Amino acid sequence: MSPTGHLRADAERNVRSISEAAILLLATEPEASMERVAQAAGVGRATVYRHFASREHLVRAIHDRALQDARDAVLQTRPEEGPADEALERVVAAILRVGDRYRLLRQVPPGDTELQARAEEVGVPMIQLIERGQKDGEFRTDLPARWQAASLGALTVAALSAMIHGEMRERDAAKVVCTTFVQGAAAP
Repeated sequence: MSPTGHLRADAERNVRSISEAAILLLATEPEASMERVAQAAGVGRATVYRHFASREHLVRAIHDRALQDARDAVLQTRPEEGPADEALERVVAAILRVGDRYRLLRQVPPGDTELQARAEEVGVPMIQLIERGQKDGEFRTDLPARWQAASLGALTVAALSAMIHGEMRERDAAKVVCTTFVQGAAAP
């Protein structure tokens, strides 16, 4: 780091290049080595290790970035606006786009309380959206909003897996998830 505490411009470029290369490479080769990441990024292995002490540190940095991107994507959909079922489809579509980009990261590593807390932050707008749908009579109230959000998350992961395996198109995934969820969450 420089005396001001900021990375030099070339170091920032290297971190971005390494991260981008790792996101793409690890999505198709989850066990790829740091040397393969360096090759994909167009930098030397020493450069990768200068910025990421281990493969675990690199994956954690990608996880952190994925959670930030997911949180930003959810908030950009404006989940507080419009009918809950329409807002839900926008939110799910945004999460699926982020999930497709970060295929390597299917779940937060157990025991990483900081990442777990960040992952829960991503879910807060979803819980609030479901609570709004419950209040407006669109979603059932006999199931806790947190449980419904967790169920929705599981459906989203299933759709992402189907997308990765070519069993579902991205443009169809959010609709499939939301139809499945809303039919089960609809107020009787």
